[in-house]
Amino acid sequence: MCAVLIDALALFLLCMALHVTVWRIRRPESYRAWLPALVAICGPVAAVIAWLIVPAPVDLAAVLLLHGALAGVYVIGYTLVSGFSPSVELLKLLRRNPEGIPTASLRLPFLAGALTSERLDHLTAAGLVQQNGTRLELGPRGVQMTRLVLMYRHAIGLRDGGGG
Repeated sequence: MCAVLIDALALFLLCMALHVTVWRIRRPESYRAWLPALVAICGPVAAVIAWLIVPAPVDLAAVLLLHGALAGVYVIGYTLVSGFSPSVELLKLLRRNPEGIPTASLRLPFLAGALTSERLDHLTAAGLVQQNGTRLELGPRGVQMTRLVLMYRHAIGLRDGGGG
């Protein structure tokens, strides 16, 4: 049982290393290119690697099942850090302005109509942003999330403000 967990985790980490390496060498430019590439790395490529390193068919099935669960969550979550998100763009803007910005002056590219009061209420309730008088500032959880998202985007070679 322990060997299956270790093998599945090692397989997942190997696929992530392969993903980062491929993206560093030649990052796919669009969703239509990176989604199939990521699915291929986490699917068939992982299955071949697992078949080579896991001898028993039952263990192979268990390793692939656990890896598949991890990879599925990763592929879905990858969209958060790679795609355009008005909330993430707002958090990055607030990170660049630690003194905060006036709420009335929120003018972000590509965000016309995306920053509604409802979105700001949700971000505030989650602790990602906070109102300080008429200024909007990054909240404690927003600092952590922005740091984590940007660290990951930079690790895989994505520029700030771009998708992919």
